[in-house]
Amino acid sequence: MKRQMMKRHWFFAVLCALAFAAAVPAVPAYARPKKQSSRSSDERKMRDAAGEVQEAFDEKNLEKLAAKCAYPLTFIDRNGASSQIKSRKELSALGSQTVFTKETQDAVGAANTAKIQPDAQGNLQIGTDAGVTMKKVKGRWKITRIQVKGGGASAAGAGDLVQAAEQFQRTFYYRDLETLSGQCTYPIKIYMTDGSIQDISSADKLRALGESRVFTDAMVEEVNQVNAADLKEMDGRVQVGGLSGFWMVKKNGEWKIDLIIQ
Repeated sequence: MKRQMMKRHWFFAVLCALAFAAAVPAVPAYARPKKQSSRSSDERKMRDAAGEVQEAFDEKNLEKLAAKCAYPLTFIDRNGASSQIKSRKELSALGSQTVFTKETQDAVGAANTAKIQPDAQGNLQIGTDAGVTMKKVKGRWKITRIQVKGGGASAAGAGDLVQAAEQFQRTFYYRDLETLSGQCTYPIKIYMTDGSIQDISSADKLRALGESRVFTDAMVEEVNQVNAADLKEMDGRVQVGGLSGFWMVKKNGEWKIDLIIQ
């Protein structure tokens, strides 16, 4: 009798175990956590977007590139001058030769999209000295900055006084300290509004001053009132502005800023 009771208990225990197993859905071995799956999807979209940018540069397809941009777009030309492109139409107006220089194509094409990662600020760099910067805008990866390098004969325009002066004027107009730091020759002196003189030995130290300390309202206004076509070279130097402004000097065939007066 006792043995029969044990058999019954064992039988019911087995039935309960089978019922529980049937009630719990099986988890496939290949299943991954939802968070990891989402991360993989985001990375795939990022790399696909980067690949499409590379294709646009390979094909020199300005329309395709313009569609991948967020506006206003920061555009740094081959001479280091910065401007804000407000629409696809404005970017297309620059022309393929301006945007797709061989050096920039090479820089973008050399990027390994399988390994690129955004930085701490969410910026994705494709290329090094030249190339594009992408950022997630409304859930999509878009180009927010294009920096061009080289360009053969066109790059010689940096040696043209009027062209260089106009580029520097744009930098002052937009108060673009990052671009200005690349347009100066070092060491450079800055005569401040308080009468002090800053001796700046490098681009990093110039950027460390901050835009508000470098670009004063009066100086920016005076610089942009100058007609670059009227500028004259005197002893290898050119003054842009009057009581405030900057001085230009030619170094290795390129015009550089070597003095700033606030």
